[in-house]
Amino acid sequence: MPRFRPFFRYSAYDAFPALGGVGIVALLVASFVYFDQLPWWALVAAFLAVTYSYLWNLQSISHNFIHNPFFTRAWLNRAYSVLETVALGVPHVLYHHYHMNHHFGDNDAKGPDGTTKDWSSIYRHGQGNAPESFWRYVLVSFWRVEVGPVLKTAARHRHLSQVAVEGIVLAAFWATMAVVNWQFFVFFYLPSYYLGWVASYAEGYLEHYGCKPGNPFANSVSSYNRLYNLLWFNNGYHQEHHWDPKCHWTRMRQLHETILPQLRANGTRVLRGPHLTALIEDWLAGRARKVAADSVPTETPPQPKTDAPREAA
Repeated sequence: MPRFRPFFRYSAYDAFPALGGVGIVALLVASFVYFDQLPWWALVAAFLAVTYSYLWNLQSISHNFIHNPFFTRAWLNRAYSVLETVALGVPHVLYHHYHMNHHFGDNDAKGPDGTTKDWSSIYRHGQGNAPESFWRYVLVSFWRVEVGPVLKTAARHRHLSQVAVEGIVLAAFWATMAVVNWQFFVFFYLPSYYLGWVASYAEGYLEHYGCKPGNPFANSVSSYNRLYNLLWFNNGYHQEHHWDPKCHWTRMRQLHETILPQLRANGTRVLRGPHLTALIEDWLAGRARKVAADSVPTETPPQPKTDAPREAA
């Protein structure tokens, strides 16, 4: 008898983020189809929901799919990557490699060559050793993604055929919207698309602001807020995730308990609320200036421990 292969590669709980991605595409299509029929208040609600979907997807759905592909069969994972391409507005396989580079550098500070290994590091475009200012990082990062190195990485992994398929599907999706209803494309889709990515860059910035670049137990910010982690598939366990990127989101609490002594010993930054409200939380707690000062490395950052789990780009 042939051996039974489970539908989900790691956990049946991956049905929740997987269906979330499907729901986001359905939201986009419904907004497009009913754009001319919805009252203004429904359009505003749809616009906010679509904008939020980019943030939630990038940090919770796409993120988990990149590190632990949901499905046992490779063709299903490739198909889901195409779906995520439509949901995010970029070829997902390229974002996969862009994000994997983030873990290769772990939001590192500038090295002797004056730059960072991590293309998305908050230190890459900062003045001196300081991180880049929050607003400049979140508003400009979308426009300066280094596409060439990402494509080279995809080519090295023999993923250019997937890039081509996803690029064609995305171009067809954009062309259909622009031709059928250009008002939707210009006034609804493009603004929500950009603002959604801006929100995701804000999230990424605050997941590492106030940390110790180069310290594998303190280069990221964690939040153990229960509601946040329930709705965002344990995205709050960000330091734990950077310690072991392959740890499945359902096992983050166990990983936290395993490395808790090291987290405490290294002074891992912990928030009470979600990452997006970190600056407000710092201000209310009267620690904004201290966190800003802590964000500037005062010496050459230590190298990650050789036994730290890692994924290469």
